[in-house]
Amino acid sequence: MTNLWKRVILTNIAVPVVFFAIFFPIKSHVILFVIFGFVVTYLGSFEISSLIFNKGITINRYFIPFINTYIYLSAYLWANNILNIQSFKVLPSVFFLSLILILSYIFSRDIFQKDFEKSFEKMSYSIFGIVYIGLPSFLVPFLLNVEVNSLPDIGGFINVKSEGSLFGSFLVVYLIICIWVNDIFAYVFGVTLGKNNKLGLAASPNKSLAGYIGGYLTTFVFIFIFYYLFKNYLNKLPALFYFITPIFTGFLVPIGDLVESVFKRSAHVKDSGSIIMGRGGVLDSVDTLLFLIPIFFVTLQVYFKAVS
Repeated sequence: MTNLWKRVILTNIAVPVVFFAIFFPIKSHVILFVIFGFVVTYLGSFEISSLIFNKGITINRYFIPFINTYIYLSAYLWANNILNIQSFKVLPSVFFLSLILILSYIFSRDIFQKDFEKSFEKMSYSIFGIVYIGLPSFLVPFLLNVEVNSLPDIGGFINVKSEGSLFGSFLVVYLIICIWVNDIFAYVFGVTLGKNNKLGLAASPNKSLAGYIGGYLTTFVFIFIFYYLFKNYLNKLPALFYFITPIFTGFLVPIGDLVESVFKRSAHVKDSGSIIMGRGGVLDSVDTLLFLIPIFFVTLQVYFKAVS
């Protein structure tokens, strides 16, 4: 079975699962979405820890997964106010205090060791692993709760919806579609038409101009179809917003992929793992999503503040 067919089969399985996991919590806070996000966060964090370990940096492989899953679960509780805390500022305070203690641990754990040669690398890579996966994992629950003109603001007001936001869910799906369509069709066009127009990138030698243009243009076609089918749910933002965003995502998707390729090259591995057929590891499938979620969140933040 070719790698292309493996990706096709994977897409047909993954798309319904992801969409179900995103939309099902709208009706009730079932454990499904928590487990789905927990598994992706944990496995992705474990893979980044393994890449760091492969570079000869002897960190605890379970430290970054533990911290990032804690960040994800805390954000999920925070965004949905599941604990029904009367003074809702209590949970954020506890969360940030915990992060301060965690960072203090990272910076101080080498104090009692005798060999300090790689202490800086250990601290730097540990912080990187937390930011690279922990930040997007923290923002996803808030994106799922977005309401027009009231984007959850980490530093200010927080719009808490006990049943989630259908609009926010469609925004997350919209972002995932932009990424997946670009990634899939960049691969298809690259394999079929890109043999003689390679971009010559050392981090990813197989990337081609045909793949880049094919993925870029196909994204617009699918976004047009997606918006036409679900415009009743997406009309809280002007149509122009949805058709301008792919201009930036089409440019940023390859960058997100290349960033992870640099990590893998640095660790001398082809894939971040082998758990996903035709894709490699979890990081190989969500690398661009991790890169784009913070940018997408900031874009929405700027837009909502501009129109409010």
